[in-house]
Amino acid sequence: MQRETSGGELTAAQRSEAEQRALEFLAKVVRVPGVRVNREEFLRQELRKLRMGDDAIARAIDSSPLLAGVSLTEIDKLAEEAISYETNKSAAISFVAGIPGGFAMLGTIPADLMQYYAHALRIMQKLAYLYGWGDLLPDGRDADDDTLGVLAVFFGVMLGVGGAAQSLTAFARVAAKTAYQNHATKRALMSITWYPVVKHSLRLIGINITKSTAAKGFSKIVPVIGGFVSSGLTFMALQSQSALLKEHLREIPPPGVDVDEWDRHRLGVTRQGQTPETATTIKKGLRGKAKVVMVGAKSAASGIADGASSLSGGLKGRLGRRK
Repeated sequence: MQRETSGGELTAAQRSEAEQRALEFLAKVVRVPGVRVNREEFLRQELRKLRMGDDAIARAIDSSPLLAGVSLTEIDKLAEEAISYETNKSAAISFVAGIPGGFAMLGTIPADLMQYYAHALRIMQKLAYLYGWGDLLPDGRDADDDTLGVLAVFFGVMLGVGGAAQSLTAFARVAAKTAYQNHATKRALMSITWYPVVKHSLRLIGINITKSTAAKGFSKIVPVIGGFVSSGLTFMALQSQSALLKEHLREIPPPGVDVDEWDRHRLGVTRQGQTPETATTIKKGLRGKAKVVMVGAKSAASGIADGASSLSGGLKGRLGRRK
């Protein structure tokens, strides 16, 4: 018979249950309309902001924005805008889900948690595509366990899981660009330090789902203030976690890209002093921790009016305008 080890560690059965819960949850989230980001459409939309021509955009889509001549500074700016858009939208929706207290607690906790992960997945895809990765979730096909494992390691980087950043780097170096979604390729990658990190990341997600559901419920007991707290926590978490992922992705070559070639483009910009400070970026996401209510109010301000109309109109347009 399995026993729980000292220090509150999980048993093997509990670990397996948490991992399976995470897989099932992620499989549901990726099926939510609007969660998948079309890589080509997204890059075309973002690069047009830089007044790039169609030929240059096509090269960026075929390879990566950096290799197509977009400066790292410009990519970083687009990445920050993508993070800001999704975190503010997530916080605004979370504010709506947090009203009015006990009533919302009964019916919207699963939806609230799901929209948080949905926006995290959208951020994950947008950052990956800006920094040169191929499709993480291609349209028209279900996400298998291996694909969900890749997403779990991305989440692992965001959550600071030990070994996740190194595993993602190893994956990028091993995976061929044209075979990124190849089943055999992904299976072969399990032979590196990948699999334990996948399981650890999934385990944390599974545990987080359970704990977050309870924590979000407590924040909704008090009307209105519950909404501010809920949106503030959403904003803080996504900001800091997205900053961690962004800073890692900008440092490593995407799958199929030569390390030296990537570094020539990346370091060429870094030497000009255009690289934002990682620590500063992360601190900005954490600085408001002691003022969570104020952060929540500010980040959700744009969604308050929409929240009032949504409550009277059946929460129409829950995910709002998609970028």
